[in-house]
Amino acid sequence: MRSRSGSLVLVALAVLWVAGVAHSLRYRDLAWLRVVFVDVTWLQGLVLAVGGFGALMVLVGALSPRPRRPAPPDRLPFVSIVVPAKNEEAVIEGTVRSLCALDYAEGGRRRFEVIVVDDQSTDRTGVLLDRLAAELPVRVVRTPPGSVGKAAALNFGIARARGEVVAVFDADARVRPDFLRTMVALLDDPRVGGVQAQRQLYNAGQNLLTRVQDDEYRLFYHPLQRARRWLGGMVSFSGNGLLVRRDVLDEVGGWREEALTEDIDLTIRLHLAGWEIRYCEEAVVWEEAPPHLRDLLRQRVRWFEGALRCLGEHLPAILFGRMSLFKKLDMVVFLSGGLLVTLSLLTSYLYAALDAAGAVVLYLQLPRPLTTAASAALTVAVLTALGLQLQGRVWALMPVVVRSGIFSLHRLLVVPLAVHRFVRSAVTGHTTWEKTAHGLSLPRR
Repeated sequence: MRSRSGSLVLVALAVLWVAGVAHSLRYRDLAWLRVVFVDVTWLQGLVLAVGGFGALMVLVGALSPRPRRPAPPDRLPFVSIVVPAKNEEAVIEGTVRSLCALDYAEGGRRRFEVIVVDDQSTDRTGVLLDRLAAELPVRVVRTPPGSVGKAAALNFGIARARGEVVAVFDADARVRPDFLRTMVALLDDPRVGGVQAQRQLYNAGQNLLTRVQDDEYRLFYHPLQRARRWLGGMVSFSGNGLLVRRDVLDEVGGWREEALTEDIDLTIRLHLAGWEIRYCEEAVVWEEAPPHLRDLLRQRVRWFEGALRCLGEHLPAILFGRMSLFKKLDMVVFLSGGLLVTLSLLTSYLYAALDAAGAVVLYLQLPRPLTTAASAALTVAVLTALGLQLQGRVWALMPVVVRSGIFSLHRLLVVPLAVHRFVRSAVTGHTTWEKTAHGLSLPRR
């Protein structure tokens, strides 16, 4: 029922968009000419609004002071670390050893457990886990046949966990020994239901594709999370390196197994329930960036399809929920910003096609001085934010801008594919969950 209502919401939004495009076109016969009047003011206004919001957030994140390291808690809550693993033979051993080496003990006793969920692996993951379980304090559990997706594996593992706090890591995670101590300090606030660590890439320098993903993490994702923390926006879980209170997780119903982006879905449900999520940039989780274009596109298609699902399923609750107006706006932009910008660009191509077809086209648009000034302000804001993030290394600014601009074009392929997959799953009732491939930058054993 929820999936059907979400589809109806997205269908309504699509109808509104098509109606807006149709309304923007006016045909008029002038003497022997048929003139097409194209009103693009709504499109310009939308792009400037979304771009302005994003530029503001990135700038605020870059200007925000680095938070003080949180004071250690008086008592260390017991933490259950859950790691879903499906065909992760190239990376799982390093992850398990990193997590088992955490410095998180009280009175000489460990205050955490490590549970690895072998999600029906068909490679050597199971063999490696059995060997590690004989050597290290790690428990291995295996999902039953028919279990599909990361959320299902997480629910299976958490059902066997005993911690009052649950930590989730991907199978390629690497952390410092003080990771848990730093993170749990932010849970001392009774309003906080979860904490997300800063994500960084350990293979950033492998090739051009991993470098541009590193730009994206350091110069956009990181300042956006910082801005949300300072402005009271939607600080989000990112799937890797997160902590959530067990009672809060139970309150909102655990991970939804039909969600493609279970982390974003859980983020929204926590905020809707009145809980806050903190961003802990002092704790870093390192992960692997997909070094090959095919794997990156598969990852991003799943991300965008998951965001579409969340937008359709949660939009009514977001609009009418008891949250601040800024948090609502941040949520809507977060879920729909990439889609809106891509649709705006594709719509502008439609208008250009009318012009190329030989029709006499007259554009009705925002005053040029306004659009010029707004575009200049957005450009200055973004360049200033990037310059601050790069710590004044001006020579590094232009390569980052060029790489990021070219990389952003991948949305022209990813968004239509994500929409196609969403429509297909809505019609057939069948969802395909594709995991991000790990170990692509490491030598195979």
